[in-house]
Amino acid sequence: MTKSQLQKELLEKVKPGTKPSHLKRSRSMGDIPKAPPLPKNQEVEQLKDQLAQVKAESQAELKKAQNLNTLLQDQLKEKQQEIEKLRKAQEAPASNSIQELDQSLKARHKSLKD
Repeated sequence: MTKSQLQKELLEKVKPGTKPSHLKRSRSMGDIPKAPPLPKNQEVEQLKDQLAQVKAESQAELKKAQNLNTLLQDQLKEKQQEIEKLRKAQEAPASNSIQELDQSLKARHKSLKD
């Protein structure tokens, strides 16, 4: 092809007033990948339904876990109160027996003195 033929072909393909820098850009524009197609409405609705179902299931599991947690906390409080009662009951006889032993010791000491 001759130079004049190439110029003629370019003039047919390129709009008047186009700069060479614009031609370079247009080549790089072809390198940009196209956006993926949008999902169909039916698929979107199906995904929304699945999301709602998963959300409902997770909320039910959360409520179940919260109820279990509350139950365990109540049981823990009861056991702690029971432990405190047993501890107090154990300490009370010990102090009484110490007092009894002290009195017994004083009585023996007094009897030995006399």
